[in-house]
Amino acid sequence: MIIEDKFEIKADQEKVWHFLMDTESLARCLPGCEEVKDMGNGIYRAVASVQIAFMKLRFHLNVRITEMTPPQQLVSEVDGKPMSLVGQLKMKAQMNLTAPAEGATQVHYIMDMSMAGKLGSLGQSAFRSKAAEMGGQFAENIRQALEPTEVQH
Repeated sequence: MIIEDKFEIKADQEKVWHFLMDTESLARCLPGCEEVKDMGNGIYRAVASVQIAFMKLRFHLNVRITEMTPPQQLVSEVDGKPMSLVGQLKMKAQMNLTAPAEGATQVHYIMDMSMAGKLGSLGQSAFRSKAAEMGGQFAENIRQALEPTEVQH
């Protein structure tokens, strides 16, 4: 299942890249992320939860950065196991940053996700719509963290 989207942030590309490379900052923007541990050498362990229809699923995730071209591209692989049912999640994710204008950054991401076991039987359409919702929330969280706020007088 391919999930792809893009969004723009009113901040320069270097600033966005450094923000996204900071584990703590990124974790605060990822919907459902409960904890992240930097294991070193581009390897991370995380716990995340997601509500899909009537089920709340928690996952143990192993993330490995496989390619990095600062400040333009990041490629990672994710393996995950749900805590409450049999199954596995595998994902390859690519994120590209470009500067369409001065002081602006476009973030384009592509995720190729597969699910096995009972997890896979929940249905791709449910996961696809939840991923789109979480992608929108992720974009909004990054905007709130990085874009200047207007002060009303």
